[in-house]
Amino acid sequence: MFRKRGPDKAFVHAEDCRILAADRTAQIQWSEVEAGHWEAICVCGTQHYYAPKAGRVRLDPLDPKTAHHLPQCEFASTTDPAVLRVLLKVQDREGYWWVQCGGCDAGWQVPHFAESVR
Repeated sequence: MFRKRGPDKAFVHAEDCRILAADRTAQIQWSEVEAGHWEAICVCGTQHYYAPKAGRVRLDPLDPKTAHHLPQCEFASTTDPAVLRVLLKVQDREGYWWVQCGGCDAGWQVPHFAESVR
């Protein structure tokens, strides 16, 4: 798993900051409060950073283009949404869906979002 870095911008202290008066090289660390929301807290104040929304498209776990059935599966070429809703079991996990086919018992991951579409 990768570790997320905070924003590249530095915390801007107030002119009368006690931390800055004691150590001119003091750096306040950013902490991720929730996905895409970062916060830096000092005795002189708090600053927030919200990551820009990426141009990403949410994927559908039941989309036939994301399917990975076994070659011998009789439903491998099925595109009917009603059949797929009954056939495929979808479990939401952290950052992706786990899709299980009821016909061939194959399982595969579908990420929540496609790559950037800029």
